[in-house]
Amino acid sequence: MFRNPWFTLVLGLVAGLTLGYVFAERQPVPPAKAVRVGMNPAGGQNEPLPEGHPPVEGQSAAASQQLRQQVGEIEGLLAANPDDPKLMAAMGNVFFDASRWNDARVWYEKSLAVAPNDVDVLTDLAVSFRNLDQPQRTIELLDRAISLSPDHWQAWYNKVVVYQFDLHEHDNAAEALRRLQELKQQNPAIPDLSAIEEEVLGG
Repeated sequence: MFRNPWFTLVLGLVAGLTLGYVFAERQPVPPAKAVRVGMNPAGGQNEPLPEGHPPVEGQSAAASQQLRQQVGEIEGLLAANPDDPKLMAAMGNVFFDASRWNDARVWYEKSLAVAPNDVDVLTDLAVSFRNLDQPQRTIELLDRAISLSPDHWQAWYNKVVVYQFDLHEHDNAAEALRRLQELKQQNPAIPDLSAIEEEVLGG
């Protein structure tokens, strides 16, 4: 996965907490045949884990404890800066990385209510909706991100995946892939596309 270099807000504020997440790393989503869509052990309606709560199915006790710690530290920062959209996005990132898609959605939407044109948060929100089995909403959000930043390759990549594997609109997937290929010619940071090209265009 791949990250943009700008999001380091929380690193300087919370020692030892690795929250310098950059959205591009989480934006590209694996093909549906590799990862089941909507992998949410609590049906997408998770609440933050209380102290002493047993680990969620598929999540180790250590991971659950880390999640509680990260949530608590960002909550402390939000108490001092309640309207900071980057902190809201950071909370979304924590839940995203724990596959708690509905919680991620809630926090990304809060962030966008303050900073509606953040294309990275829009793209992460789109991927959250994809994992909540709402592919049409995913496409709407990706299109919005692209309208704001036409060269945002992560949004184009995700359009290919959603059209190909979720909506089975293969012509649209091929069209989005062509645009992604054009961007790759200009941007060497875009990863190898051979696997997704084979899926969409055939061997």
